[in-house]
Amino acid sequence: MDNYIRQLLADITHATENVSWPFAEQEGLQIQDWISDEEEDQTAPVRNLEDWTGIHKDQLPPPEMLSEGQVHLMLTALKKMLEEYNWSFILQIKVPERIQYAAIRDNFNQEAKVKRWHPGFFELCREGTEHKKCALGEYCHCAFFEELCSGFVDEELTPEEERERQLRFEINYLKKKYDDDWKKYYPYHLDANFDDENGNPYGYSFGDEEDNEEEGDDWWRK
Repeated sequence: MDNYIRQLLADITHATENVSWPFAEQEGLQIQDWISDEEEDQTAPVRNLEDWTGIHKDQLPPPEMLSEGQVHLMLTALKKMLEEYNWSFILQIKVPERIQYAAIRDNFNQEAKVKRWHPGFFELCREGTEHKKCALGEYCHCAFFEELCSGFVDEELTPEEERERQLRFEINYLKKKYDDDWKKYYPYHLDANFDDENGNPYGYSFGDEEDNEEEGDDWWRK
């Protein structure tokens, strides 16, 4: 298996370094040619990802056949390759590497839009897949965002109430995305307790940020 993985990684590296763009003959991009993301989404050429990269799902070993180290190497190489093809594999929450690899492998045979102006994103599951029945399982993004937004009600709120609700939403999201490290990304700007003496949100001026750095990162223990 080690020899096979080494050769497969070499093939993925070759695909990463030799992207075939259908518009490569045009030198540079002119600002007058810019189009919106919506328009590009409708007009961008579409290519099968397997045909485009030369890497096929059947070449990728099932995750249960790989060691932790091999999973890490394969996942890193595949994500780098997808970045080069502007078809990035992006996750919004923290997901174990083995499950990430399984999601890429299961969905690798998909149609990719060849974009010039805007980022494209790897499809995490097939359309119509039941929540939590995809390769991400309990880490299903569709289920996560449905649950995250389920408590939102269209109602009239004061600016203070709206800000408080945004704070709760952001904290729930950060806990899911970063797990125990979520406090590193705390949304100070949404927390009225961190407003300055004039009522400006945290980060309104550089001075506020510098002052907070002096206080340290243990605010949550107080």
